[in-house]
Amino acid sequence: MKSVVTRIGERFDVTCVPLMLCGRDLQFVQCFKYLGVYIVASKCFSCSVKHVRIKFYRTFNSIYCRSKGASSEFVSVQLFKSYCLPFILYATEVIPLTKGSVRLLDNCVKQAVAKIFKVYNTDTIDSVRQQCDLPYVGTLIEKRRLKFVNKLLDIPRLKFVN
Repeated sequence: MKSVVTRIGERFDVTCVPLMLCGRDLQFVQCFKYLGVYIVASKCFSCSVKHVRIKFYRTFNSIYCRSKGASSEFVSVQLFKSYCLPFILYATEVIPLTKGSVRLLDNCVKQAVAKIFKVYNTDTIDSVRQQCDLPYVGTLIEKRRLKFVNKLLDIPRLKFVN
């Protein structure tokens, strides 16, 4: 197993002296996976959503192909909410996402709704999303973030007993 490192900060793209760990050189990479999140080398801490989108589409296409026989769009929507949305929302409460990344993830939801209901007008897709309780991904992320922070605040402080 190779050890990898990514630089984050003003000098992320400057070549530096090779680092060693246990007598082996660390390999510098542009992107690496840690706990299921792909961290990218850049001036600021950032994460990639490319792999998230790939997993989402793979899961959605698999579910959609099997649920078409149910003759009910709402079965597909429920399966979508249960299996596909978790891929999009994984770790979003703690990682910073750019507006562009959130739009890319929301576009995944739009395309899935369009395919399930066979509608391609933006206003119709928005209306269907509202009726199926599929809000904008940014809204879902903010709800998850607030829930996460509230849980952190509810953790009782450790008391040291003498």
